[in-house]
Amino acid sequence: MYAIIEDDYLARVPPTLLGEDYDRAVEDVTRKELQGSIVDYVPDSSSRTDMQKCYVVTILSIKKNGDGIIVHGDGGVYQNITYTALAFIPKMNEVVEGFIVSVVPKIGAFVRFGPFEGLLHVGQIMDDRIEIDEGNKRLLGKETNRELKTGDKIRVRIVMLNISSSSPSDRRIGFTMKQPGLGKLQWLKNDPSMGEGIVEEHKEAGQKKGTRRKKGSDEHHDMELVSHGPIKEEDAEEENLGEEEDPGEEI
Repeated sequence: MYAIIEDDYLARVPPTLLGEDYDRAVEDVTRKELQGSIVDYVPDSSSRTDMQKCYVVTILSIKKNGDGIIVHGDGGVYQNITYTALAFIPKMNEVVEGFIVSVVPKIGAFVRFGPFEGLLHVGQIMDDRIEIDEGNKRLLGKETNRELKTGDKIRVRIVMLNISSSSPSDRRIGFTMKQPGLGKLQWLKNDPSMGEGIVEEHKEAGQKKGTRRKKGSDEHHDMELVSHGPIKEEDAEEENLGEEEDPGEEI
């Protein structure tokens, strides 16, 4: 989900920028270091038990707190600031919508949602035997004849979440579609009964079918942002993200 966050940060202004406008230098350094990175965010400053990891999409405002500090032996200036930013905060078991960016035989499909990409393992796609059409880069259900290919929009649930504290490229995210209300959006549109599970879940959370969820500036999303590179195939094979043991399933 997307949210507006506010947090403190210690920015280091290098000596090369000290001859310029100091306020502008602090802003430039903060944007360069925080935008596009993953940071630890604590909604309640009195307790770190609720610490979250979030991706900083863009810095909205920066306020200096006091004067900068010069450390002996370091030519830079350290400045305490408070910044406000638009951030993306993925949640374990969250239902998200994204689109398939690549199909990898024997592994599954890589899905982009917001600024992240994750793996939808072949064993987490559907309760059907999956056949691989390598020539057309698609996954095909033998009994249902349902296919997944690059560009398809899908609804998935996050079942594995391991995010680096600094770089999106170190992320490990896994999905499942083998639950009611999940799947390719075209399947759900053609077969409304597939969405009953997710509708009931939203009702329990006090939401209505077809509405967007907002709390302050948070919202349930289907927003496409820049990708920072796909997960490496060898990493996916090593970790088998989201894989379930299913002796009866064949590739």
